[in-house]
Amino acid sequence: MTIEGGVLFRFMIASLATWRVAFLLARERGPWDALVRLRRGVGTGVVGQLLTCVKCVGLWVAAPFAFFVRGEWAELVVVWLALAGVTALIDEWTRPPFEWQETKEEGPRGREVDDNGARVADGADRRGLR
Repeated sequence: MTIEGGVLFRFMIASLATWRVAFLLARERGPWDALVRLRRGVGTGVVGQLLTCVKCVGLWVAAPFAFFVRGEWAELVVVWLALAGVTALIDEWTRPPFEWQETKEEGPRGREVDDNGARVADGADRRGLR
């Protein structure tokens, strides 16, 4: 089985279009805040939760684009899932990088410890240190 150049081009275009539409529906405001109103309008039910995740929206947005790539039923499901997979990959690649944030660790019984593992005096300890 060989992949025609036209099908490969259609897959690449459909992959980008799938991600773009999914990102638009899940994260952008849209013209005149139309998409914000749409997300508010559907509420917090199943549809509302689906519209908060690019990967979730991408799965359903990919379905019509799969017909654009290849209209044969035998390949349609594979193309659909591949388009959704590319959408998930692009979403992961475009996330902001991980940033480390220092926090105070808690020692035994919820007491804070400093960077060396020594317990930090809390209010009760300070009162007893007169």
